[in-house]
Amino acid sequence: MSKIIYSHYASHLKKSECQTVHFGGTPKLVMSLYNSFSCMYLLIMFLISGKLIESATLLEEVCHQTHDPPFCLNILGSDPRTKNAGLPELAGITIDLGSYSATGTKVKIHSLLLSGKFPQLKTRLTVCDENYAHAISELREAAVRLKHGEYIDLNVDGGLAGQDGHDCEEAFKEPPAYRSPLTHENYRLERFGEIITIIANLLD
Repeated sequence: MSKIIYSHYASHLKKSECQTVHFGGTPKLVMSLYNSFSCMYLLIMFLISGKLIESATLLEEVCHQTHDPPFCLNILGSDPRTKNAGLPELAGITIDLGSYSATGTKVKIHSLLLSGKFPQLKTRLTVCDENYAHAISELREAAVRLKHGEYIDLNVDGGLAGQDGHDCEEAFKEPPAYRSPLTHENYRLERFGEIITIIANLLD
């Protein structure tokens, strides 16, 4: 795709009068100025397209290393900040989205505990509440690690946050097993943690 876009603008640049030409008459001078502005416009579009392609390719490079590329591409690609993001920015976006998701899940866990509708799940939900408190802390720490360029520690923080989601889900599988009311949320946390570790590896 990038080759097609580049060749498209390149062909227009070649066809345009993009060199300095000196004319004696006013009409030709106007045409020369018009061609100069036209050339400048095409050059700007060429550079912008290159930046967008680079960003899209970077996102794909990250997401294709995950266990669920469609999830990664959809969740990060839908964030407008991803448009011109480099690896550090992608890591920051993932931490933000993961923190927001984990905080929302913790609120849901509290709501389930207070409702009293699942007395048989109280112990497991309490474990998950602790898991998510830990995950939120790890993601907060991950933001600090990213800011200071401590990518090895960023990798660890991302892995621990993802593990918290996994551990919460596993709590419902212990005998007697119960259907988890947090399967979707736990999966998201695992994936956010995984994406952070992948970006940290690429940055290191």
